[in-house]
Amino acid sequence: MIDRVRDGGAPRQPPMAECWRVIGVSGDRSCPELQSYVHCRNCPVLAEAARGFFERGAPPGYLDSWRAILEEPAEAAETADSSVLVFRVNREWLALPTAALVEVTPARTIHRVPHRHGTPLAGLVNIRGQLQLCVSLHAVLGLEGGPIAGAVGDGAGGTPRLIVAERDVAGGAVRWVFGVDDVAGVHRVGRADLRPVPSTVGQAAARCSSALFEWQDRTVALLDDVRLFEAFDATVSS
Repeated sequence: MIDRVRDGGAPRQPPMAECWRVIGVSGDRSCPELQSYVHCRNCPVLAEAARGFFERGAPPGYLDSWRAILEEPAEAAETADSSVLVFRVNREWLALPTAALVEVTPARTIHRVPHRHGTPLAGLVNIRGQLQLCVSLHAVLGLEGGPIAGAVGDGAGGTPRLIVAERDVAGGAVRWVFGVDDVAGVHRVGRADLRPVPSTVGQAAARCSSALFEWQDRTVALLDDVRLFEAFDATVSS
């Protein structure tokens, strides 16, 4: 596989082109150097061929073509669809962007805050050892029921859950907990499937929504987390 001085002082012979494919491990293995090197990868001929491959010059126009590609201005990637959590409050189907979602937990005891009875602020709830403010989404959106509708019965079945949502603001992250009557899970919604909320709709649910979309023959309102959190903040200041 390497050029050697033959017995009797014969002149050096250049190595066979790609000898590893002909007489080496990828060929008929007739190369006498295999006795010494065992495998072609240990042979100086293959090492020299590899060095020449990686040190070869770029073909004409190759660097210019890559320079033109790298100099092109970056285009902002548009997300074709978005991930949302679909849930039900009373008989209304709503969705919240998963970017604002922290977790979904089973229903649990809500401790009322003194002198706040009759307001959308339902009370305090223990989430993983921390007391969090819990708001009645039913009251905020003007729908019948309570923070956990299963406690009063909405007549539509399902399993009541608590949703923990969070939004980053200038002073830090703000977290709220609210109850829903059923959770359908996380789904992806195409941007082309979203349609605007009619301006004639005056419900609080519509005012807190950014778009509508169809899901399993139902119309779902996609909640705007900014407007929703503003409505939640108003429950504390009121």
